[in-house]
Amino acid sequence: MKARAKADLALVKVLSKLNLLDSGFSAKDFRSGEFCPIYFFALKGAFEESDACQIVADHLRLPLVRIDRARQEEISRLLENPIIKSIGPERWKSLRALPYKLEGPALSVVFANPLDREEISALEFELSLRVQVAIGLEREILDYLLQRTNADSMADLQSIVEQNEQQNPAGAANEEAPLESTVMPGEVGSAPIVRLVNKIFSDSVEAGASDIHISPEKEILKVRIRVDGIMQPLLEVPAMMRGPVTSRIKLLAGMDISEKRKPQDGRLRIKSVRGLRDLRISTVPAVHGENVVVRILSAELSRVSFDSLGMSEELQARMRDALSGSSKVVLISGPTGSGKSSTLYAALLALRDGTHNIITVEDPIEYRLEGITQIQVNTKIGVSFAEGLRSILRQDPDVIMVGEIRDRETASIAMQTAQTGHLVFSTIHTNNAPATITRLQDLGVPPFLISSSLSAVISQRLVRRLCPDCAKPWGSEIGDAYAGSGLIAAGMREPVGCPECRSTGYRGRVGVFSFLEISEPLREAIRGELGEGTLETLARANGYKSLEEAGIDLVNSGATSLSELERVLGSLKGLRISRPSTAAAAANAVQAAPQLNGGLARQKVLLVEDDENTRAVLSLLLRGEMFEVEEAANGVEALEKIYQQVPQVIILDLMMPKMNGSEVVQRLRRDPRTRAIPILMLTAADSDENELQAISAGADDFVSKTTDAKVMLARVYRLLDRAGAA
Repeated sequence: MKARAKADLALVKVLSKLNLLDSGFSAKDFRSGEFCPIYFFALKGAFEESDACQIVADHLRLPLVRIDRARQEEISRLLENPIIKSIGPERWKSLRALPYKLEGPALSVVFANPLDREEISALEFELSLRVQVAIGLEREILDYLLQRTNADSMADLQSIVEQNEQQNPAGAANEEAPLESTVMPGEVGSAPIVRLVNKIFSDSVEAGASDIHISPEKEILKVRIRVDGIMQPLLEVPAMMRGPVTSRIKLLAGMDISEKRKPQDGRLRIKSVRGLRDLRISTVPAVHGENVVVRILSAELSRVSFDSLGMSEELQARMRDALSGSSKVVLISGPTGSGKSSTLYAALLALRDGTHNIITVEDPIEYRLEGITQIQVNTKIGVSFAEGLRSILRQDPDVIMVGEIRDRETASIAMQTAQTGHLVFSTIHTNNAPATITRLQDLGVPPFLISSSLSAVISQRLVRRLCPDCAKPWGSEIGDAYAGSGLIAAGMREPVGCPECRSTGYRGRVGVFSFLEISEPLREAIRGELGEGTLETLARANGYKSLEEAGIDLVNSGATSLSELERVLGSLKGLRISRPSTAAAAANAVQAAPQLNGGLARQKVLLVEDDENTRAVLSLLLRGEMFEVEEAANGVEALEKIYQQVPQVIILDLMMPKMNGSEVVQRLRRDPRTRAIPILMLTAADSDENELQAISAGADDFVSKTTDAKVMLARVYRLLDRAGAA
């Protein structure tokens, strides 16, 4: 190991000399043991592994060998050669090397670290051959060895099954057995079961799985893994082994193997060829036995960042602004498996500079971070999210992270905590950013508390990233179904499939992010309890993009495919990217428009609403549509303004002090000079009673204050069209 560490250090120095570690990385970041330096830094996002290998190969004057399909066949033949067969797959994996050509006494070997002189000399001694060195991609070397292991997997599994049958002959089947403690003494620790469980864990980690699903069926135990968000089969085990396999996993995770009628949770840490992994294990009783789901987590989250998650530079800057200062709440929204935890931890690491006291309340603690106090929720002893939050406040925190907002108590305490000068961030399950505000209101958090505490909401999803080695340009035109969606065929790509991506066409995942900043107009809208549509319309004044728009940007950049985006977000056919109805956008449009006789006359709207917050929000919305807006707080003031200058349309609240909306309409309809003015009545709720009252008073149309902003604007334009003024 000392020789390996010495060789790794030498290669790190080469990378530094070639200026490959300039982008925020240094030699001190490298940790010897798990991967060779080039692949290690490539995984951290310092560079593309293939680019770095080419630069190092040129510098060292070595050939760069890629392990394509033809070369894989030659390597497979060489590994069966009697001379070379003495070196097994595990040894080649340890060397991070593969033989690819044998010519007389010379064996050509591709190494991930070609500077490992001691290992090269040892290989020459063992094989009695002269080794000619080339450099290659460690990812390709490991992938080939994994494929070779999988090719032998069924034979290995058959061997395990046969050994188990010899030790434990099958008895009569018992349909009730799955719910009873039927595992015989010694079965859980028997060699076949130990080998099988180890195989399940190691093969899953090697494949890059995030989850393992072990599902008992009538005749088999089915083992599947989730890779890049997609389920795929791993193994099928005979039914006679399902009880011992499940019990072995429960035993390792510290769970009660005699209890099979209740759900249980456990945890264990394993050491794999890809480093330490934490396994979070959940079991639930099912018809044919206990169903087991294992979440695979890296034991360390050394360098997750906003950049590695796929955020654009603009979004990274907005995230840092949102996390600066105090007295605010930042929420990350999305369904399970959308990458919320990774974004949370990236935010924690961005704030971990030694100047903040950072405390978290989590359930469970997925990653252990140095320099941060992490508290595990334990409802059995009364440590809930809410109780943990209360306790944290006595620990002098600067930054507080709450794993998830699940209930009214946690949501309210989080908002109130921000009011006392703390930066709080957490996750919440909603479909998009504006829906987060509605969700908080549904939980019972007062609108004034949301508006004064909430700083930003980031909604996100994960999509698979196209394989850089095989993706091809989009081969057709954008269909009519996608007209207006913003898709640009020139930048789009589609999946193909190759050995590098296991014929899936995708390798890794990237985030789709929608950032909602709570601006002052939005705060007023939240206080006025306006609908999600209105909130979204106002948010566009500050650069808000929906998940669909952000996803289309990714598709246009070639990072993912249209089919993958639709798999995650649903069909985008018929999607229209709406123009922002914002004051800024409208002002720009007017500035760019041709001038007629010194300027265009704006259509005048009189807005009559007694609630100041609602009036401010509606006024901003109308001005964004380039209306000239006059405001009145009650019916008397409205009549005075109407007789001073007649508006082209009146938006009138039904219930107001001094003179209500019905009385104003009746006065206007009696006067021939004002009888024809279109009137849109605002009501507190969309009910038959309110509609009847508005229409009976003489209003032309009515709309609820909770209606989507686009619907309200459509009603205004329809009245203008009817009056011949539009």
